[in-house]
Amino acid sequence: MTAGALFSRPTSVIICGTSRSLLNWAAYALAAGTDPDFLWTDVRLSGEVVAPEDPLSRDLIPSGRLRLVSPAELRPDDATANAALSAVIRDDDTPEELERAVEFLRLPSTTQDVLAEAKGDGSPRVVVLSNGHRLVAIYNDLAVVRPTVRAIVGAGVALIMTFADAPPGGREAFEIVLHVEGSDPTAWRLARLRVEKAPPDSIFPAGSETLLADVGPIASVLRREFP
Repeated sequence: MTAGALFSRPTSVIICGTSRSLLNWAAYALAAGTDPDFLWTDVRLSGEVVAPEDPLSRDLIPSGRLRLVSPAELRPDDATANAALSAVIRDDDTPEELERAVEFLRLPSTTQDVLAEAKGDGSPRVVVLSNGHRLVAIYNDLAVVRPTVRAIVGAGVALIMTFADAPPGGREAFEIVLHVEGSDPTAWRLARLRVEKAPPDSIFPAGSETLLADVGPIASVLRREFP
């Protein structure tokens, strides 16, 4: 099993579980194995100290590709979208084009900045958003999550979100829904990967469940970090 096929085109992945560090390792492995220049945004609380076994505490991600943001910084920007809408409307715009423009303009400026860092080779940029569970109060409904994810993927991005809490209803907006069931990275060989949802062309068979140790792209990284 290789990660390349997963990100051959723009897509969206949410990885749910209870161990933040283990979820971050899964996201890191899939991102690094696909796009060496992947970008990472971590939703972090003020004064928070990251666990030593977390990839974000090991300087694996260059500072220029890592952004730390508060939950409030990722709030949808409805005011700016509404104000700018009249400037982007053209007489020949279709309803679908108009809807896509509005969805993009509604993205928070932090997200728009990340999406602007496009790759030059035509392949999708991999973008990780960790600690997505901290955004539930803002993105609390599928009707809000779906257009946000659609706008990000529409910008040519392969989005990976980690969600360290009970799986949210908004996960249905993601093309691929994974569950990593394990306690922490040091016990990764006992963890399992369950695939709730995936398209037919995904490397993750929908409905399957396997040991994380059998998922090549993730196991190779964890084996190196936690032998």
